[in-house]
Amino acid sequence: MDTKNHEDELYAIVVYGLVPEFMPHLAFRREKQYKTLGMKIVKCPYCGGVFKVVEATAKLELIRYPRKVKVDWHRSMLCNLCHNTVGVIYASATA
Repeated sequence: MDTKNHEDELYAIVVYGLVPEFMPHLAFRREKQYKTLGMKIVKCPYCGGVFKVVEATAKLELIRYPRKVKVDWHRSMLCNLCHNTVGVIYASATA
């Protein structure tokens, strides 16, 4: 991770398909919380800390754009460590 100041950049995660960790108002029961086999860790683009843990089959894409550009997010989430905002864009809703 670079040490660049992120004041002039914004980040968004594009979610393809159904990923329960990024879906609003849905609750999914997992087999066990401590099992991480078949899971991947999504890191915060700002601080590099753990942002979310999702299934390994989930398809996600991170995009970076200047703060001056207007991008419509479907939802935004805060990082628990650095409290920066990361946008969430659902690809199925935009198609």
